[in-house]
Amino acid sequence: MKLSGKKENFDEFLFKVDELGYAINDLLPNNWMLNLRESTSLLNDLLDDKHLKFKQETVTSSDNIAIQIKTTLQDTDLQVFTSSVVILKSEDQIEYVLNWWLWQINCQLALIAEISNVFETAEEPECDAS
Repeated sequence: MKLSGKKENFDEFLFKVDELGYAINDLLPNNWMLNLRESTSLLNDLLDDKHLKFKQETVTSSDNIAIQIKTTLQDTDLQVFTSSVVILKSEDQIEYVLNWWLWQINCQLALIAEISNVFETAEEPECDAS
């Protein structure tokens, strides 16, 4: 994982996202996949409270063999961001098209979990500081 932005805010960003992960675990019901609209609303409210924003881009390869989902999490106050990329091979593309909302939320939750893991293990993230 690579963090970009204001280096002096990296630790605070990691802590903030780790706290977000715990809030999501506490507030998001176990069956969140059954009510995506409510789950998305809850997730967006939690992000807004912490001044965090997700941006997702989906790109299909020119030969239609893979779909790439890039998920970026940005803290607008701390001016720090990080991203992850998930590549779906052709056998997963139909499931993605049918369940794109679920895939998008899963990618967001996976990025939050990855950031929390870095914070909790005191692993040094790659940095691209300004």
